[in-house]
Amino acid sequence: MALASLPLLGTNRLARAGWKPMAALLISHAVVQLFKRTVGRRRPSCAVRARSAIADPDRFSFPSGHAAASMSIAVVYAALFPTLTVPLILGATAVGLTRVLLGVHYPGDVIASQLIAAATALAVLAR
Repeated sequence: MALASLPLLGTNRLARAGWKPMAALLISHAVVQLFKRTVGRRRPSCAVRARSAIADPDRFSFPSGHAAASMSIAVVYAALFPTLTVPLILGATAVGLTRVLLGVHYPGDVIASQLIAAATALAVLAR
């Protein structure tokens, strides 16, 4: 949230575009939470009795809120600042990968959340 809102403090091109990452983040978060509560998929640590490397953030796994948040912000900033596209998308992808490696999400959780985030970000950018 802080990264998404940081540009709003400036007075340049970044500040004028600052509402877009915040909007993408908020909308993608709302969609992710709707899916989480509707689908109710248990986390890997509960479903297969595996131990996760960190405490489960909540009981539901699908989709990943962390992966969606990072990707929604990355896609918006990548569109606004194309020279940063590769590091932004790689960073967001790495966040998703860590969620799987930490044992709190299945790969499909992350892929779905990143697709939700990308679609949300593109919709925000289209406005």
